[in-house]
Order: sequence, then C-alpha cells, then structure tokens
Amino acid sequence: MQESKSQADLIVSYIDRLTAYAQSRLADKDLAADAVQEAVTKAVKASPALKDDGKLLPWLYTILRNTIVDLTRRQAREVASAELPDLAAAEPDEKETICGCFKPLIATLPSDYGEVIQAIDLEEKPREAVADELGVTVTNLNVKLHRAREKLRQAIENTCNLCAKHGCLNCSCGS
Repeated sequence: MQESKSQADLIVSYIDRLTAYAQSRLADKDLAADAVQEAVTKAVKASPALKDDGKLLPWLYTILRNTIVDLTRRQAREVASAELPDLAAAEPDEKETICGCFKPLIATLPSDYGEVIQAIDLEEKPREAVADELGVTVTNLNVKLHRAREKLRQAIENTCNLCAKHGCLNCSCGS
C-alpha cells in the first residue's frame, strides 16, 4: 500500500509539467486543466499496475496525451451537433424561419447520406425503421447519420458562409 501512495505522490509532483504540456497542446486553459485532472485521476487509479517508477513520467504523458485526444474529440462532436439546426425539435413556427438552402444540398451528398438525412431529420422517421429500410444496424445508421450531417454542415458552410455559422435561422441568402 505504501508503494501505491508514493506513486500517487510522484504523480502529484508532476502536475506542473503535465499542466504545461496540456496547455501547449490546447488553446483553452480550462480544457487543459480538465485534461490534467482527468489524466491524473486515471493515473492514480491505475498506478498500482505500474511496477517501475522510472517509467512513471512517460506513462503519465501517454495517459495525458490520450486524454487530450478524447477531450478534443468530445468537444468537436459537441460543436458539430450544435452547429446544425435540429429540425425535429424545432417548433412549427421556428421551422418556417430555418433557411431552405440546405435542402438542395442534400442531393449533392452521397446517396445513402442524403437518404438518411431525409428520412431521419426531415421526415422524422424512427431510426429503427430507417435502419430496417436501408438494411443496416441502428449503430451503423447512427454512424452514417453523423457523417451525413458533417458533410451537409460542410456543404452549408461552403454555400451559405455567414448564415451557416448561425444555424441558418433568419437566413438572408434568398432560399
């Protein structure tokens, strides 16, 4: 038990180095602090498995690097999902204010992506039914939907620029 405590103390002693590393990788200091906290928590929990204290610092950097990657991916998913308007959740009068310029862009997507967006986002069909129609699993459908929305988001940004940054609400692009 004493060995685990000394490893935990060593881990804590490296916090300044880990924080500097995280801040060099992430522009947001709060996100860097979150990454360090999450990585240190993981390291302390797993430290009894590390037998050689000489390998502790490289091990900590590996944990921190993986944590930064996970946090960055999580943040990117949150940003991407927030950028596209949720047509299914929009109120009827709100649906009227959402620009229609994205609808023709659906046709420019790969056909299976266009079908998925049309069925789920526009026709509001249940995912299970759409998965059955397309002959795929719900998990595969969710991946296709995510990729389709990302492709559509890119197409909207390339076409509409400013209005795409504001969720295509009260758009003035004329569509």
